[in-house]
Amino acid sequence: MLQTEQRLAAHRSPRMSLSTCGVSRYIAPITATEAINVIVTVSNNKGGVGKTALAAHLVFRAAEQGRVLAIDLDSQSNLSATLIARVDKHGRASSDALFTEIDLPQPMTTADAQIDLLPAAAGLTGVDRQNLSSGFSAMGHIKALAKQYDVVVIDTPPALGLRLMTALACADRVLVPLVPESYSVDGVATVLSEIASIGENLNPAMRPADFVINLMNPQAKQHRRIAEQIAGNFKVAEPWLSRSVAVADALAERRPVWRKVTSRNAATQWRSLCENLLRDYGVLPALD
Repeated sequence: MLQTEQRLAAHRSPRMSLSTCGVSRYIAPITATEAINVIVTVSNNKGGVGKTALAAHLVFRAAEQGRVLAIDLDSQSNLSATLIARVDKHGRASSDALFTEIDLPQPMTTADAQIDLLPAAAGLTGVDRQNLSSGFSAMGHIKALAKQYDVVVIDTPPALGLRLMTALACADRVLVPLVPESYSVDGVATVLSEIASIGENLNPAMRPADFVINLMNPQAKQHRRIAEQIAGNFKVAEPWLSRSVAVADALAERRPVWRKVTSRNAATQWRSLCENLLRDYGVLPALD
């Protein structure tokens, strides 16, 4: 466990300069006065931590309050499949158009009138090979689209690249889900470095990342110890989320877990988490 504590301390305040890459020549920093509504980027370089489940539930709860745009930048299309019955990876209304089109992409509607979607598309796999000016174009499109919505939620790929950099450079808030196991500490180090670098060089208005502890086994002593260590080093949203098959079952039915009656505990945890985050973002009113 000492090794885990040392790794957490080492990654508490990462810094990595982008100036040597010439990024600042292409993308102007976002200032606090330019922030439009709330753009939330969900990110982790490791798969299997519940990144898309978190993005989807935040979309569902925000849609109960106002208009939401979901942007799926992950070529696996899991967020898209959660929100629409059939994903057309070759359709025109897709998220890769953010990087390739001059005109503003038009999101597609979903079954929920409050939720619009820019789904993942086949062209996303080539986006990370494009030059930085494409990222600058995508940033402009995302910020322009955000004017039409109360909340924008961006699901990112589990890898560094232009898509992740763009999503972080646009973000008002960043969510980093992780599983309280020792390997997760190393897996999150690279995304923390990227977040710190983007915040320092391109997006000074972005708040520190919120961590979400997911897939926790409350009976496992190691899970509890690591979760407590993470909470002692980073800003962690509450409540911590226990492992539950009801979450995947609900998303397969394209609905949040609180609309499924099979697991009251999971429903309470996930709804409370999303509401606490949205209160912190100013989307929901603060509790008295």
